[in-house]
Amino acid sequence: MKAIVATRPEPHRVVDDDGNAEPYRPQLSIDDRVALAAAHDVAEEVTAVGIGGDPAKRCVRAALERGADEGLHVAYDPIEEAAGDKYATVLARVAARESPDVVVVGQSSSFAGSEIATFVGEQLDWPAATRVTRLGTPNIDTEVTVDQGELAVQRKLAIGRQEAVVVESPTVLGIDAGYTDPDRAPLSTIVAGQQAEIETVPLEDVAPGESRFSMSVGAATMEDVTPNERWGRGRPPRTGTVEQRIYRMLGRGTDEGTSAGERIDAPPEEAAEQVVDYLRRNELL
Repeated sequence: MKAIVATRPEPHRVVDDDGNAEPYRPQLSIDDRVALAAAHDVAEEVTAVGIGGDPAKRCVRAALERGADEGLHVAYDPIEEAAGDKYATVLARVAARESPDVVVVGQSSSFAGSEIATFVGEQLDWPAATRVTRLGTPNIDTEVTVDQGELAVQRKLAIGRQEAVVVESPTVLGIDAGYTDPDRAPLSTIVAGQQAEIETVPLEDVAPGESRFSMSVGAATMEDVTPNERWGRGRPPRTGTVEQRIYRMLGRGTDEGTSAGERIDAPPEEAAEQVVDYLRRNELL
């Protein structure tokens, strides 16, 4: 079985024996270390995938030092963290290219967390199981029948409740942080990982049309703005709630619905005073 594991950075801070803390630096997230251990439990060949800049590539190297067989870096210069749906899109494209039996994602990563596994499954049209706490024979009082090409999965439902399900390969797994406590790799594995080659592929080769800007924006939304014919022409509107009247005066809503208002660049107390003063001057309070 072949597995792909997402490797993502998260900030770590090291405190020495004297209590001095070093600046935060990105390292392979703890949840993705857990996911890597889960991938090794079910797959003979594991490919670590990093998406982003140098921190993502260092995470791929860290995964190789923990026993991953191959490393792939989808390279671009990020403006900020990638939006969850965009990250999942690129990961799904990598999976389509590599044809793994399973894609494994750390479920609770602080960066683009639990939605990643679901997004990837939707884009690939593969089954997805989230909050996975065990792979293989469940340790709860239930029986499952597993046929060839299927995988038994135990997953968390709520506190104190779990279920066992069977998913068909290929599949996507979101691994719960409580799956295991990942061990340190032996020295020979670390040395081999330091010497291993990492394949680097530009973002545009994997996901044509995506850019360093679109990766941070995520799904685009459009807002219809209705021109306000009453603005500056007579008294303000008198119907509707206070919020609706404000929106209409700003030209950003109608009687049937409203949209986001304008931002007041001031501290909360000052902004509140400005709003109240405006409403009183226009006899809206």
